[in-house]
Amino acid sequence: MTVSLIGKVTKSGCMNKTVTVSVDRWIQHERTHKMIRQTTKVLTHDPKNVLRTEDTVRIKTCPRKSRKKFYELDVILKRGWDGLLFDRLNPTKAVPLLERVKQQQKQQQQKDQLDQAAKASTRTTTTNATTNATTNATTNATEATESTKT
Repeated sequence: MTVSLIGKVTKSGCMNKTVTVSVDRWIQHERTHKMIRQTTKVLTHDPKNVLRTEDTVRIKTCPRKSRKKFYELDVILKRGWDGLLFDRLNPTKAVPLLERVKQQQKQQQQKDQLDQAAKASTRTTTTNATTNATTNATTNATEATESTKT
């Protein structure tokens, strides 16, 4: 009979083709009747070395692989860290994710450039208005002095 468990990878990369999976189970305390979470850490066989920390996986029992290893990887349910930087199972899917990040960075840069251009145009408009006002004031002042002289 095969037993399946769902857990989270807590340690990977230290041992070849082996990861540590933490499996949570809830039990009821005998006296207080409160629910208590108990965690069991099991060594799991990862034949392709694809699992990384924070992945949520389903593991199943298998014939004994080593002294402490009784489980093997069944299915990866959820990738940790959104799989943005590393995905050995689907390397073709990792590239579009990276491209999407690059596109978002380009869009942000373009937006920043437009904002800077808009700020620069408002600055020039403000400075042009200020210079026009000062030239008009000096022109009016010179005309006033010339009219008083004549």
